[in-house]
Amino acid sequence: MSGLGKQQLLALADRLSERDLEIIRTVDRFRLLQAEQLRSLYFHEISTPGGSARICRRALARLVDQRLLHRLSRRIGGVRAGSTGHIYTLTPAARRLLAYRNGNGLPSDRGVHEPGEGFVQHTLAIAELYVTLADAERFGRLQLARFDPEPDCWRGHAGAFATRAVLKPDAYVELAAGEYEHANFVEIDLASEGRQALLRKLRAYLSYYRSGREQSAHGWFPRIVWITTTGSRAEVIEALIRTLPSTTRSLFAVGLPGGALDLLLGTAGQAPASEAANE
Repeated sequence: MSGLGKQQLLALADRLSERDLEIIRTVDRFRLLQAEQLRSLYFHEISTPGGSARICRRALARLVDQRLLHRLSRRIGGVRAGSTGHIYTLTPAARRLLAYRNGNGLPSDRGVHEPGEGFVQHTLAIAELYVTLADAERFGRLQLARFDPEPDCWRGHAGAFATRAVLKPDAYVELAAGEYEHANFVEIDLASEGRQALLRKLRAYLSYYRSGREQSAHGWFPRIVWITTTGSRAEVIEALIRTLPSTTRSLFAVGLPGGALDLLLGTAGQAPASEAANE
């Protein structure tokens, strides 16, 4: 892909719509996004699903033609997924355009590479959680106050023996529902790691909790929500949590993608209000 010259890039920046810019910014935040995820975020107001998909497809194709989005060679869901399965990332020109819009000048081009399958699946899973929460906000179920994907959600702190440690959640999420606010670190587990790697991650959270850094900065420590693939995998993670000190186990919650909203709102496993009122 040939690059855009400075004058071409500046002229193009002035022609883009606000929705074009939002699409580019969101792809930049999450690094990869699927066409269907972008349709749900930015074309949901179009009355018919067919019309929404068609206009989204045209908009993404135009951004590809303008050399601002790059379409990966792989697709999610196989051949029959069609254009909804396409995956997009930013081009070097788009990164330069955002730097310009943010007042940071025009950095030099960096190439686009095709990431590995594991990275793609994990990155899209994080983005899918964001799409789910954005949909819930649109329907009035909650307020999505903050969603920081990695690496924006990473936390540095002093580790053992005065070493520098970095906690690396997959996302940090703040939600508001009714009178309550809910802060969460999120782990998206695709069952690709063994028990020892999971245990190291659990202990890394405990180390950060004991540092007191988050509590000092915000007055609370977020709940650590683990979203995984199957019930049996959830049982593995829950068993590892039970090996932790009993006073810290309540920091963690584990569940499946279908229950992510309840996990993040702290309502998973609770009786419906109508039932609770009768107890």
